[in-house]
Amino acid sequence: MRTRIESIGLYLPEREVTTSELISGMKTKPAFNLERITGIKARRFRSEDESTFTMAINAAENCLSHSRYEPEDIDLVISASISRLKEGTTALYEPPLSLLYKKRLGAFQAENFDINNACAGMTNGIRILDAMIKAGQVKTGMVVSGECISPIAETAVKEISDPIDDQFSALTVGDSGAAFIMDGGGSAEEGIDFVETTTVSKYSHLCIGQPSDKNAGYAMYTKTKEMLSPETLSVIPRFIEEVFEKHGKPFEASAYDYIITHQVSVRRCKAYMNAIKEYFNADPPENLLVVDDLGNTASTSIFVSLYTHLENKRLKKGNRLLLISTASGINYGLVSMTLGDLEV
Repeated sequence: MRTRIESIGLYLPEREVTTSELISGMKTKPAFNLERITGIKARRFRSEDESTFTMAINAAENCLSHSRYEPEDIDLVISASISRLKEGTTALYEPPLSLLYKKRLGAFQAENFDINNACAGMTNGIRILDAMIKAGQVKTGMVVSGECISPIAETAVKEISDPIDDQFSALTVGDSGAAFIMDGGGSAEEGIDFVETTTVSKYSHLCIGQPSDKNAGYAMYTKTKEMLSPETLSVIPRFIEEVFEKHGKPFEASAYDYIITHQVSVRRCKAYMNAIKEYFNADPPENLLVVDDLGNTASTSIFVSLYTHLENKRLKKGNRLLLISTASGINYGLVSMTLGDLEV
């Protein structure tokens, strides 16, 4: 059996905030050109009445509009977001968001649970559903994430007091919602070859999200220099090599039409590609980016890019994709897949 992503959905808030707008609201300006360093010109921020919940529901409904399945056909709903905001800025842990989603969508018979693994959440959802579908435990499942993470950018604007500060990475983020449905309808010409994840916990201190110790808000602290060190970056190609060896073949960049990495910044995405190029001594395929216009949308970022490039017809049936997720921890994920009739 080969599983596949049967349909995909996206939601982006209307409000666009440019990098220059963010910088203009800061008392202490950065000692560098943030837009030039990150490559991020703009990102989307939620409106006052939007939240993790509303963005996730909008994305899930958009996904169902592209699917042959109805809500009552869904056997499992997985919520995979970092943020958990239903109203205001209070995080909701009980009842689980997945329960609220399935009720709002009308998938009353579906099982549900939440997972939380930083920016790797939706990739972890693929791994879970791939295993459960192959085991015959479910036939169809939805992974949904609403990332309302602009509050950490708002905290950074208020709190940064040094031209070099660990909160500067928080200024890269944007809000979004994404969802996909998986089933076992893959074939030799369509579907997921494999999905693998791993965590290198020795780097867990490099990026921490937590309540601010200065204000009533959320904050993210990142050791950017260490995150981009040769040692840290070298883990990605070594992980790729190990995964392909596990599946009985060497990694060949030419076997793929495109790569989609987790999108922290343009600079970081280029660093990923350079690390792969140097390790394998081969040019990797193009990394499909949206981070320059939409920022780092956390767990949804790979799927925001996938949807966007399906929408603009860059991606088409038969394309071979390698999805590479990275997340605080540091967690790495790899999905090898062939596109079928996935349309938006």
